[in-house]
Amino acid sequence: MKTKALSLSTILGFLGIMLVIHSMRANGSTAGISCSTAFGAKKFIIHDNHITFQKEDLGGVDRSISSIGSESIRTHKKTTGFTKTLYYEGNKYLIKIQSVNQFSELEDYLAITGPKGHVMTYPLNCHSV
Repeated sequence: MKTKALSLSTILGFLGIMLVIHSMRANGSTAGISCSTAFGAKKFIIHDNHITFQKEDLGGVDRSISSIGSESIRTHKKTTGFTKTLYYEGNKYLIKIQSVNQFSELEDYLAITGPKGHVMTYPLNCHSV
């Protein structure tokens, strides 16, 4: 008799822990990452499966100029970071974030490959938003 009550309380406890872990993951994953190259030549915000590119207007205000959804982005998740590949304005963009817990201009970068195969690599300055 006691084993049935114990197994039910164990199952309910396990479900409660899983719910807490899921809600913590959901809250952590909705936070965006804002990144820019040196001198703000390229700026973008990464939200889970979307990337929004920004451009500064004449008044100095950042404006969203385009948003690319998950259907156009290939994501490879790693233990602490990720790599995203997408095509934008005829170029191939590779965004590599080594660790979302500790951003680094030495390890995080944006590589843009032009139609003729020329690659430009920029260190990224990223922070959570």
